[in-house]
Amino acid sequence: MPHLLSQIRILIYRTIPQPVVRFIRRRILVPARRVLGPRIPIAMITGTSGKTTTTRMLAYVLEKAGHRVGYTSTGGIVINGVHVSREDSSGYTGAKRVINDSSITVAVLEVARGDLLRIGLYRNRSRAAALLNVDREQIGIDGIATVAQMAELKKLVTDTATEAVVLNADDPQCIRFITSYPTRLLKLFSNDADNPVIKDHVDNDGIAYVVNSSVKGSIIQRWAGTIKKDMLYIDQLPACANGIFPQNALNVMAAAALAEGMQVPLETITKALGEFENSPELSPGRFNLIEDFSQTIIIDHAVTVPACASLSKSLKRISVDGSRICLLDGVGNRPDWHYTEIGQLLSSCFDQVICFENESYRRGRIPGEITELFKESFVDAGLAAENFHPEPDIKGAFETLSRLVQYNDLIAILTCEGEPKNVLSLLQISLERFLVKNDTNNRQKAPGNNPC
Repeated sequence: MPHLLSQIRILIYRTIPQPVVRFIRRRILVPARRVLGPRIPIAMITGTSGKTTTTRMLAYVLEKAGHRVGYTSTGGIVINGVHVSREDSSGYTGAKRVINDSSITVAVLEVARGDLLRIGLYRNRSRAAALLNVDREQIGIDGIATVAQMAELKKLVTDTATEAVVLNADDPQCIRFITSYPTRLLKLFSNDADNPVIKDHVDNDGIAYVVNSSVKGSIIQRWAGTIKKDMLYIDQLPACANGIFPQNALNVMAAAALAEGMQVPLETITKALGEFENSPELSPGRFNLIEDFSQTIIIDHAVTVPACASLSKSLKRISVDGSRICLLDGVGNRPDWHYTEIGQLLSSCFDQVICFENESYRRGRIPGEITELFKESFVDAGLAAENFHPEPDIKGAFETLSRLVQYNDLIAILTCEGEPKNVLSLLQISLERFLVKNDTNNRQKAPGNNPC
């Protein structure tokens, strides 16, 4: 029955003129799906990349400020520190569950493109809202043809804010919207202390978070008028992997600006963000550096072009004595250029690539199609064909890893799988197989053990 209703809805939307469809969404569907709930402070976060990380950072800051926090993300729903769902919850259903939970005192909602398109914005007011960036990652899907159209869609989120609108002053689409809001609401952030947009905003009594240079290294500062408040050094920041992953500073600044909009004292913000780390516990699947192995292990949700572009910069900062091995899967509902560009970005970063498919993320692609697209892109970008290893699933990928891996290798696991614990269990088995194989080979090579 749900499938039939979905087909009927699609048929109706395709036959009715688009102005009528928009009217139905705005006047009927959105009010019917409005999430009311108790009057608690709410923060909303949208953008192409960085949403989940920023959501988790902000939730952590609010928790340290004494709140009982409920938050939604593509990684699930967390209420008072407990994961109550691990399904993608960055839409209406997740927001409704969190906001209507009577145990929380504040909510942080990641807002993805999907439900914005299907039912509109389901919450018409928030205390603080952020638009992190707008890229072409999902252009050509569900009727969004241009980056500008995607930006207008995501702007619905920042339009809800009553206390703080947080925008990325390094992003052209975000810059377009600066004049849409009064200066008193705007909090900008930028990686560039010389950004003229930032300077103009601060000169007009605006507030900005900026990465600036100092004699001790790059530092995040809060600018307000002539006052520049030092906050956090990048190379001492766990969220930036102590300088290996400085790109995360953008998410740190966005979280700080949002937290200020949620009326958290600056001292609390600084202390909390100085503690937040990219661990599987606090930020699962976001540049998790795994210790206790003889290899360098990275688990990351870098399955999009912007995420891979960011990751490739960090990989070049890591010194490795052995080989560089990548385990990679992908999302099926992306245009072909998506796979081409990922191959171009990552091919020079790895000696071996093991590509597999996650059935839950094929999204219309036939089995083997994603792997074949990746193979073509990596080989065209310069990876030797014999160093690309296609596997039907993640278990096959880790079996191949156990044959290829050696001591002191770097292993980057780039997967849609949102729970690192599942990946770590497979990794443990794979590396145990490697150790057994290596021990057997050493015994066979030892004097007196040669059967010949």
